[in-house]
Amino acid sequence: MTKCMVCGDEFDPYYKAQRLCQSCLDKFTKRYWDWNAYRKQGYTRRPTCIVCDKPMMSGFSVCPDCRPIWEKIYYQIMRPRTLIQARNRMKRTRDKAVKAAFESRLRTGLDDDIAAARKVGLSYGAYMVRKKGLIR
Repeated sequence: MTKCMVCGDEFDPYYKAQRLCQSCLDKFTKRYWDWNAYRKQGYTRRPTCIVCDKPMMSGFSVCPDCRPIWEKIYYQIMRPRTLIQARNRMKRTRDKAVKAAFESRLRTGLDDDIAAARKVGLSYGAYMVRKKGLIR
């Protein structure tokens, strides 16, 4: 059992670094994405702090008192997204490596000659004759 760093309730974490209970995580995730949509409409300042809901005197989305805790909450909100992005990136690089290894295994000297003949615009036979120097 772990204590939530916001409300203090005990909860079973899904992963070792989880510091927010599910209700707090849902609450702050909703606040963050609502603010993100609001910000995309052209607004630069949030009227209240995302963490404590106090009116903002300075700053853009979090009051100075809540800044350290907001950094931890933001990490908890974005962690699943960054994990998905990392998994997708690893899958893409793995797929590229497998494809390159497969192509290099299939590619032989004959394939290189065939590719060069196609590039020049000749048939394979005509290209090989010219390559050997039998006909100019």
